[in-house]
Amino acid sequence: MIIAANWKMNPQPSDVASLFAGYCGDQRITQARAEILCFVPSCYLAMAEQALKKTTIKWGAQNCHPEPSGAYTGEVSAEMISGFGGSWVLAGHSERRSGFGETDEFISAKLVAAIKAGLNVVLCVGEPKERRERGTQNQYVATQLAASLAAFGAETSDWQAAHLKQLVIAYEPVWAIGTGLVATTVQIDDMHTHIHAQLEQRFASLQAGAMPPILYGGSVKDDNARDILTLPLVGGALVGGASLSASSFAAIAGCADMVI
Repeated sequence: MIIAANWKMNPQPSDVASLFAGYCGDQRITQARAEILCFVPSCYLAMAEQALKKTTIKWGAQNCHPEPSGAYTGEVSAEMISGFGGSWVLAGHSERRSGFGETDEFISAKLVAAIKAGLNVVLCVGEPKERRERGTQNQYVATQLAASLAAFGAETSDWQAAHLKQLVIAYEPVWAIGTGLVATTVQIDDMHTHIHAQLEQRFASLQAGAMPPILYGGSVKDDNARDILTLPLVGGALVGGASLSASSFAAIAGCADMVI
């Protein structure tokens, strides 16, 4: 099971050291049986390396560019993330898709670039509110998933089999991100079952146990985490706002340990 913190564009420089200290000082995080990840703003990667390198917490960035270097002002490459000890990166988060116009094709390209650079990738998919209201969420997520994995699927089957372990999927219903709304356990279970079926179809030649885990992300908090994490196809959580409090994030990690 994976419990991942997505700090987004937080915290302020004056607060980041204390947040790292809070993570490192709580045994529910540092001694968790779940795998603990921390996705920090890229400007804090060096601090993450210094703060977390002697712990079990893994760190990474929230975005990367498909190219290893070049004239891409403001961008960060997978190789740069790795250079600061980062081993993970997010791809396809809804805030990148909507706020920066990232297409499935672009997301797919950086997913493969990150994997080739040795990073593990959490690929985010999820439907907007209008799709959920129209009852077309399954079709929307299936299309999004297929397109975002297109470049991965274009590689040889041997390459896919060797690198599939570097891939994690996160289901994040867009209408539940930063809104305080949480999908019901029935809605979460239904979508995770749907995504799992899509992955089994796409990677049919692989053993069932080799399928990427599927995290849930969408207003996960310490008071709902246990109910979510007990669902059979939920492989962990991608935690946003609650990860900015070390004690709240530690409580979620503790919930994960109770259901492992």
